[in-house]
Amino acid sequence: MNASTMPAATRAITIPGTRTLVNLALGGLAGLLIWEIWARVLTKAVLGYPLEPAGLIDAIFHHNLGLSVNYYLREVLHYAVGIIGYPVLYFVISRHLKNWSLVLDAVVFLTFSLGVAYYFAKGAGTPGHLAFWAIVTLFIATRFINRNERLRDSIAWGTFTWLNALGLMAPLGGLSFYLLGEGGELSFMSFAGHVIYGAVAAWIFEARESRA
Repeated sequence: MNASTMPAATRAITIPGTRTLVNLALGGLAGLLIWEIWARVLTKAVLGYPLEPAGLIDAIFHHNLGLSVNYYLREVLHYAVGIIGYPVLYFVISRHLKNWSLVLDAVVFLTFSLGVAYYFAKGAGTPGHLAFWAIVTLFIATRFINRNERLRDSIAWGTFTWLNALGLMAPLGGLSFYLLGEGGELSFMSFAGHVIYGAVAAWIFEARESRA
């Protein structure tokens, strides 16, 4: 019996080696550099203000602990998560969860759909919310026609990082679920940025790993 046929309950946990950790960090760094351009330059050009993950970190600490985090510390945490945190989480999930990309896509679709439905149920839904939902739904649905498995899985990881940032972290910071209560424009730019970040990080990591 090999690792691929061993029951999940008894399968050994895969520990990344030094080379794998370096590849994870390189993928995360490449994705984060593109994210920075998207968040600080392109988003500001479109909306008039940038995406600020460091601001979300401060909101989480302030909302839950009443603390204000130093700007430079927030930036360090932001880069640490982008270069190390998310890539390591990707490794753990992709190596230990069966059909992981399908599961993540399903979770993103269901949670975002419930969020949009909630706003319509209380009379606060807008055509923008509906259009946003349609775009996300169609984007996730492309997995069923995407024959490039690495690209499909990389995109799924990108959408999951968006869920983590705005579906989990934003409410912890006292903000609305997926930032839908703030109109959705910033959430849409964050969606696109996270997809790019996560897809690039996962793609580069897997490409480098496959060369070994």
